[in-house]
Amino acid sequence: MRKSARPVWLGRAALTLVALVLALIWVLPVAWVLSSSFKPQFEIVGPVRPFLPLHPVFGNWENLTDPSGRAVNIFVAFLNSVIVALASTAGALVTSSLAAYAFARLRFPGRGPLFVVLLATMMIPYEVVLVPLFLQFHRFGLLNSYPALILPHVVSVLGIFLLRQFMQGIPRDLEDSARTDGANLWQVYWHVILPLTKPALSTLGVFVFLGAWNDFLWPLIVVSTPDKQTLPLALVTFQSAYGDLDYGTVLASVIVAIAPPLLFFLFAQRLVIQGISRTGLKG
Repeated sequence: MRKSARPVWLGRAALTLVALVLALIWVLPVAWVLSSSFKPQFEIVGPVRPFLPLHPVFGNWENLTDPSGRAVNIFVAFLNSVIVALASTAGALVTSSLAAYAFARLRFPGRGPLFVVLLATMMIPYEVVLVPLFLQFHRFGLLNSYPALILPHVVSVLGIFLLRQFMQGIPRDLEDSARTDGANLWQVYWHVILPLTKPALSTLGVFVFLGAWNDFLWPLIVVSTPDKQTLPLALVTFQSAYGDLDYGTVLASVIVAIAPPLLFFLFAQRLVIQGISRTGLKG
């Protein structure tokens, strides 16, 4: 027993060590950015560059909160990103869950081929659809608006696939019992299927939120005024204005950009892990 238990212990220790190394590789750059946001300029670009600030300053954050004289307001862009990311996440959860419910539970002609065609669209590069998408929003007069920033994220083929796989693992006995009690399709979806799909919904919510929050190319094309800029666009403008003059202020703006998605993921990580681990179950 002791001989067989020892390799197991060594294997767990090795996996733990690898996980710690990977965590340090990810955490150290973020910790350096946070630390440098409180450093004076000479500690960031000078000959001596300590990891922790030797002379902490708050002027970098004061510059960030003072929008006077700048073409872009970081906090307006932050608010735009919050609105776009939250609205995109809510819309994607609704559309993906409804479509996934149809593909997983309903029987209709052409369901299999239609799902295959839907999955095939995932192989189309995002850059290929940018021009048709831009022309479509231009025709409807939606450029430089919140709908133009939100609607492309509302439909998620990956989300439909993820939720469909998860819903197929839900026992059909629950659905049959609800129908026996007189529940219709909508009631089964809302009161039976959807509550059991919370882990997969959380996983999809994190993916959509991060995608909408970090999206740069599409807002760059459709946004033409500073008041509609999202945070990735504002950071580029901000960096071009301060990059060679004040690295501390730029690094403070980076912390503002990465904090919300990081906190969002930490809040939902338990459900995300459950959703990913149970997606492959079949009923």
